[in-house]
Amino acid sequence: MQEPTAEQALRDRARKLQALHIKLLFCPTTQEKWLTEASKVLDAFGLPSNMQDRIPDITTDQFKAESIGRRTLVERSIGKAFPETKLHLETSPDSPTFNDFICSDEFFDPKSGLPHSSGVGPGYENISKYFFWLKQETKLNSADCDLDLRNKVYTEFATWLINEFNRPHDPYYDQFEGGLYWVQNPNENKPVILLSDEYVLYTLNDTKTIKQLPQIGLTDLDGVEPPDWPDEATLL
Repeated sequence: MQEPTAEQALRDRARKLQALHIKLLFCPTTQEKWLTEASKVLDAFGLPSNMQDRIPDITTDQFKAESIGRRTLVERSIGKAFPETKLHLETSPDSPTFNDFICSDEFFDPKSGLPHSSGVGPGYENISKYFFWLKQETKLNSADCDLDLRNKVYTEFATWLINEFNRPHDPYYDQFEGGLYWVQNPNENKPVILLSDEYVLYTLNDTKTIKQLPQIGLTDLDGVEPPDWPDEATLL
């Protein structure tokens, strides 16, 4: 196996330092661990202990203000898109929290969400990241999922997708022009919930009508997944 060049090693180290810095900006759990076990955090990122001084002091007012500001922007955008979901989770014991999301691998993975509506590429869009993460964490496709939560999450995300279509958008969002639909219960083929492009909710029980939905241009929300993002060159 070919040994990495000195330049490649420097680039790899820079990427790891950058990844750690970003996680420290957002994730309070990583911040707490950094203050008590920095060497373990460095090791988890594949960095030697002598790299500790390459990370800014996270106890400064400047760092704290930037961290709070960044987290608040994400939290507000998610709360705005998922108000009913937020209330449901806050009143349900053992539900995943915003901190769980903001510290998750999915939040930091640029390929775990949909394209930003402006077309800037992967990594800039957090609403869809939250949807896919929450869908997995709460097993919304499983036989024993919380159907009330599923309905709230799906309705609010479908609304957001239609909103994205209705403003200048990346061509990806063209598929949501007519609206979206999903089965009310993952264990049954009907009823199906339909959110039209005019934001009207319908409950469909007619099998013939349900079969026609994809033919008339509506999208099954259960089939929406992050694109197969290609690897792209970075500045580092």
